[in-house]
Amino acid sequence: MQLTQDDLLDIIAEASYKLHTEIKNAYKDNCLNGYLASIGMSELIPSKDDTGFDSYPDGKILLFGDSNIKEKEILGCIKSLGIPADRIELHLGYDVAKKFDFNKLKYAPSYRLILFGPVPHSGVSKGDYSSILTQVENGEGYPKVIRLTDGHSMKITKTSLKNALIEELKIGYIN
Repeated sequence: MQLTQDDLLDIIAEASYKLHTEIKNAYKDNCLNGYLASIGMSELIPSKDDTGFDSYPDGKILLFGDSNIKEKEILGCIKSLGIPADRIELHLGYDVAKKFDFNKLKYAPSYRLILFGPVPHSGVSKGDYSSILTQVENGEGYPKVIRLTDGHSMKITKTSLKNALIEELKIGYIN
């Protein structure tokens, strides 16, 4: 069956609507970056590195949030990727991020990457932002932020941690 021009326009309209809905849902579920990467559109994610500031590729990697895996397993996962354990700072637990002053990470070249699992919205340095995470993702001068997800919600697992670090190693952002 040959498609008519009208059929093609209907398909495009329906596909656009579905894509629009899936992108909005991924954003709402805090997994937009992962969703866009899964459909080959990660280049659409805006880069916040327009300040001219950059940190050291061998800088510290911070991990915040409630973890489903033990500290020892996290360090083992990191070591298995060839990343020295002394490069990681673990701030595990749901409420730990509440007390952390994220402002100390601004324009600090020794901090390269911040990985987030589940954390509360409020914290000591969130300022006018709606959440700690939004502050760090959208504020100027912070290290790159990655939300660790299981595909649906924020979650620190071996797979989410390893996948995020492998991607950053692959693109050369960390070494």
